[in-house]
Amino acid sequence: MKKLLLFAMCTFFYCSYAQLPPNSFGEDFTLTDINGNEFNLHSTLDEGKTVILDLFATWCGPCWSYAETGVLEDLQQAYPDDVVVVAVEADATTAASTIYNSANGDWTTVIDYLLMDDPSGDVAVDYALAYYPTIYKICPDRMVTEVGQIASVNAFMTEINSCTSAQYSKDARILSYNGAMTFCGGSLDGGSVSIQNYSIGASMTSCDILTKVNGQTVSTTPWSGSIDTYQTATINLSSLNNIPDGANITFEIDYEGDMDSSNNTLNPGILGSTGASNTISLSLTTDNWGSETSWELIGPNGTEASGSGYGNYETINLNWDLTPGCYIFNIYDSYGDGLEASIWGAYDDGQVSLTDNNSGDVIWSAVAYESQGSVAFEVLAQFDISEEQSMFEISLFPNPFKDFTTISINYSKSNHLHRHMPLDDADISVYNNVGKIVYSENITLNPGLNNIRFETNDILPGLYYLNVNFDGKNNLKTLNIIR
Repeated sequence: MKKLLLFAMCTFFYCSYAQLPPNSFGEDFTLTDINGNEFNLHSTLDEGKTVILDLFATWCGPCWSYAETGVLEDLQQAYPDDVVVVAVEADATTAASTIYNSANGDWTTVIDYLLMDDPSGDVAVDYALAYYPTIYKICPDRMVTEVGQIASVNAFMTEINSCTSAQYSKDARILSYNGAMTFCGGSLDGGSVSIQNYSIGASMTSCDILTKVNGQTVSTTPWSGSIDTYQTATINLSSLNNIPDGANITFEIDYEGDMDSSNNTLNPGILGSTGASNTISLSLTTDNWGSETSWELIGPNGTEASGSGYGNYETINLNWDLTPGCYIFNIYDSYGDGLEASIWGAYDDGQVSLTDNNSGDVIWSAVAYESQGSVAFEVLAQFDISEEQSMFEISLFPNPFKDFTTISINYSKSNHLHRHMPLDDADISVYNNVGKIVYSENITLNPGLNNIRFETNDILPGLYYLNVNFDGKNNLKTLNIIR
């Protein structure tokens, strides 16, 4: 099976789970060991001890071989005040009785530390289990890192000694973002962030979460409650609109009296859409584990197309004629290594790409994307603004600008027979770089020089297009809003 050629492990597939990224938050759990003693993870961590979590299955030969080395038993015996080693039979489909009678033997003969069964399978889900054995280090501050099958006690202690802990009387940190990693048409649905009280011996009762676009605060979300040291809270965020494509979206915790700002900001790498025509093609070649790959195209009306159940090194080519609107393409790998087969031996990588057939531009391509790759694009309606200066002379000052600019429109007398009468129904529109209107205003112009103050207000930094339309003719200028 996959990766067995390189590593001593047993593999299986839990939907689309991948191993937890380093320094993920360790969810609490309570289990009873084979001697009837209750074990609670967070209570143990609160004692200042690091937990080494061995997730195994009784049928897994490599799990048995690793237990036979005795390194985890030696670690527990050498450092009982610092470490708690916990072995959890994490396969919910396996009977608890196999701990005493499995194909490998009696597990109590090779495990002389906390040994317990999880009949619910919840631990496997919470800890994103993808193969057996998986060995995690869980530090007292709840942070989890996979350490693998370490071969010596000294190497384990090096990992354990790298754990960090709260250092200040007032400290809060932002841990993670849960929400869409792409946005389209300048709109990002509201997600959530997880925060942690990292203060020594003090409760945390309030803070603000600042959502920033290109360094500018665009939304402030207050939170109140009560969490003790190392406890966490989830804060729901509001949706964002009029986000320039290519914008950098970050989240920051604002905690009064915070004594450590190094852990206050999170940049999850959210990506905006790109503009595209209506004819899009998908090219997909699977790797040596084609059954792990699936994909979907989500459009204005829901799922437009999807695919799964592929063979190894299978090639798929599809063409779509799409209506205007926002689209998100997601591709999944059930193991969590994308199409990057070559990292596991002499295998060829797969590849996936989306192409705009009209322009020939590659919208997105990838090989390595872990468990999910995603890209957003917007199929545009006709956006045909030509620079016609027959009726207007337009200038902007300043440009680039921060808060406002002056739009100077010089209407030539010779181009209007009724020189002393006002001109009605001239339209000013501002477009983002995918052709979506973010601002519009109807104005009145008189012959001669007209100065119009344009304030950015809620328009976020980025490159835009100003169009002045009169009598069916367009007059285009670029706007560069900075902060």
